Amino acid sequence: MLKLYLVLIALLIFKPAGGCKTSGNDMPIKWELTFEDNFNTFDTTKWITEFPWETRTIWSNKELQWYMPENVSVKDGKLQLTTVKKQIYGKDVESEKQFEYTSGMICSSESFVQPYGKWEIRVKFPFRKGFWPAFWLLPEQRPTLPEVDVFEYFGIDKNQISSTLHWGIDYPNYETGKYYGLGEPFYYVKSSSTEGDFADRWMVWEFECLPNKATWKLDGKVVFEMTEGIPTAPMFMIANVAVKDHEQNNKQVDDSNSPYVMEIDYIRVYKMVPSN
Repeated sequence: MLKLYLVLIALLIFKPAGGCKTSGNDMPIKWELTFEDNFNTFDTTKWITEFPWETRTIWSNKELQWYMPENVSVKDGKLQLTTVKKQIYGKDVESEKQFEYTSGMICSSESFVQPYGKWEIRVKFPFRKGFWPAFWLLPEQRPTLPEVDVFEYFGIDKNQISSTLHWGIDYPNYETGKYYGLGEPFYYVKSSSTEGDFADRWMVWEFECLPNKATWKLDGKVVFEMTEGIPTAPMFMIANVAVKDHEQNNKQVDDSNSPYVMEIDYIRVYKMVPSN
């Protein structure tokens, strides 16, 4: 999410692999629930509605939205992250400026982090050019990598959704705000594109992180696997809707049917436990 254009450049089509899920010792994995939110209400002890570095946009992506707590709500047992066309002033890394949209996000940095395990979200959102829903993980210690994008729906291609792993920059070999031009051995990114019908339907996305492999799943089917750059740090969760005037959309954002709503049924996290 933080490094959009590197993702678009690195994007590749990945064919899912099959087989039984096992640990590094080929033992079946058992999972124990460590976090759950079914969003019957909005629990402010679990979530904040801004980034932990005290900003409400991502300057490096030149996004058009400013995150506001009033854009986060619960309706009929579903969390709603709502994006509306509304001008607002906010201060990013550069300066105070006018943003064209307000939007919603949630972040678990102040309440829950975990190394390894399984992260799961049931989610639904529409397709609209320029609207960019995502669910992603960042390490507790900032600024540093890794970054895990469980999914990103860039608002460019209706039938394409992406999963990405960024790794390689370890504190203190990192300069805040410097997301581009960091060549080897400091920065690596690998991304998978999944083709299908994603708009306006409920999906379950999972990210499993073991010491020897990371796996992304959509509705129980493996869509991406990595055996290098495996995250070891405790990570927190972010779900959000950004807005971006992508070059691929001729710098246009389709806000004709504002507001845009991303719905979340639940978020769950598990840790791996011995099978015996």
